[in-house]
Amino acid sequence: MQLELFDYRRDRLFDKQNKIAHFYDILSETNNTISYSEHIDPKKGYAICGMEYEEYVDVKKDKLESLTYDQILKFLKEIKKENRLEKYKALLKFRNIPFEADLFTWNNDDI
Repeated sequence: MQLELFDYRRDRLFDKQNKIAHFYDILSETNNTISYSEHIDPKKGYAICGMEYEEYVDVKKDKLESLTYDQILKFLKEIKKENRLEKYKALLKFRNIPFEADLFTWNNDDI
């Protein structure tokens, strides 16, 4: 499912909920960055209530050389979700494309 936001692309690669959490993965772009992120939003009463998790990989578009958003999207879709983040990082390392990766956690007081 592709969403158009201000002429930039945003594709949801995974979206699932269960009684414990909402899990979703997104590939998106801004003016100068392509980002892949995996999210876990625990539901009330599970994990650390109100703690949300996001693990991401950001790549500056001017460092992609010949790699395109469509190629990244196709690559990610062809990989099992469980291995997607690590295989994407391995691809970037193999192609000598610098990236920033991290794991964010934050509290949502609304939960």
